[in-house]
Amino acid sequence: MLLLYILIIVAAIWLFRQLWPVHSLTFLRSGLREALLMLPQTVKVLDVRDAVDYDNEHFPDSVNVSLGRLPFVWKTEFNPQDEIVIVADHIIAIKRAARILQRRGFRKLYAVRTPIAVYLKGEEQRLNGGER
Repeated sequence: MLLLYILIIVAAIWLFRQLWPVHSLTFLRSGLREALLMLPQTVKVLDVRDAVDYDNEHFPDSVNVSLGRLPFVWKTEFNPQDEIVIVADHIIAIKRAARILQRRGFRKLYAVRTPIAVYLKGEEQRLNGGER
């Protein structure tokens, strides 16, 4: 019974930590394309999905570093002074990436709430002239 209580407490702490806001992360109210127009030209788009998903479809000029590799290879693509828009399929993945980057000194992190796959599907439909 004690083990069950411990598991429940650990699960509650994990869930609470996943939902806790990240101080350096700002969620933008607009879509990704509109957000990039509002932000400076130097902003970089970080896609933290797996490489397979990124290869299937991705936002133009985005950099793919999967979430598991981000703590080790962030220096190759980014500088702590960079402004970064993080895109992923889940808000939890966005927050995890933001926490990793925040620990490394990044302070200007942005994200949109819409999962990137939904956004890319909408862009594809828009470019093809709508649904058929």
